[in-house]
Amino acid sequence: MTDGDDDTLPTGRAGVDPLIAYPRKSTGETGQMERPGDHTPWWFIPGMFAVALGLIGLLVFINDRRSVDDAAAPAPKVSDAPVLTTEVPAAATEPVPVAEQATTVEAASTTVDPRIGDLPKPGAVRVGSDEYEIASRCEVHLPFDPVDTETQLSSYFFFDSGGVRGLVERVVDEAGDSATRLVSGALTSTTEVSEVGSAGAFIASFVGADVVVNPMTDTDTQCGDRLVTNEPGQFSEPHTRIILDICVEFGYPAGTTISGLTSEGNRFEILQAGGELAEIVFEREPDDILRTSAPAIILRTGDQLSASGVISNGTDDLDITIDIGTTTTVDEARRCTPADRL
Repeated sequence: MTDGDDDTLPTGRAGVDPLIAYPRKSTGETGQMERPGDHTPWWFIPGMFAVALGLIGLLVFINDRRSVDDAAAPAPKVSDAPVLTTEVPAAATEPVPVAEQATTVEAASTTVDPRIGDLPKPGAVRVGSDEYEIASRCEVHLPFDPVDTETQLSSYFFFDSGGVRGLVERVVDEAGDSATRLVSGALTSTTEVSEVGSAGAFIASFVGADVVVNPMTDTDTQCGDRLVTNEPGQFSEPHTRIILDICVEFGYPAGTTISGLTSEGNRFEILQAGGELAEIVFEREPDDILRTSAPAIILRTGDQLSASGVISNGTDDLDITIDIGTTTTVDEARRCTPADRL
């Protein structure tokens, strides 16, 4: 060994810091002194970061599983809950007699009117033993509205076996429930009205015959065509009648005559010689006929026909308006017979 050599150093270089003895080596194995951090692998810090992320993900997964398990947990069954029962001792009762039991059962059951089976077919009127089809009807009409809203009129028009106009009406007013019948141009009345069932059928007992009405229930009533009369200038107090039938006759003398029947058994005629002027005749009672002294005005709009004027019997004057075409148009009307004319 030379004077400068040190046997404690692997390099043999005396006085040289072992940390820089071999500066080109990066392992730190240059001598007995170790460099700080030389034994920490390069992947340690990234690995710790990955482990932390894994733990966070595991906690999130466990929390989600608990939430799903809580939501899917079945609700407790009613049968699992304790049942509280309270028994009430039955009251001591005496046996009900058989007669009283039968009366109670009968009162509780729904009673069907046995007369329903004897009604004529729906939409028909039976007069005595003869049955006729209802040709037109208007139910629950208020003839004196708005002054009187209590009086209700239901009208059922038909033709008898001889083709003569027939009419039965049910009147409900402050006096009670009654009926009227048109026979040979005259009205007869009765106060003996009996309702059958709940669909509007009724029996009216007139002198000489009972009349049974079984109205239709599946079609609308024909209340559109109307004849309205007023005291002169008193349009707030109308008397409205429903036109139930009209017929047409051509050639008077070179024009058209329209004859009609209304509720309450009234009849009218519109005598149109041509143009927009005509004469109106109104039968208020069989012996009370009012007619226009000046030409009435006729208006036509499509199928609608309106006639208006002032009618008089020499003592009483009335404003009159006739509207046709909502229920039956003039062009579709039947031809008049001699019995239809005034």
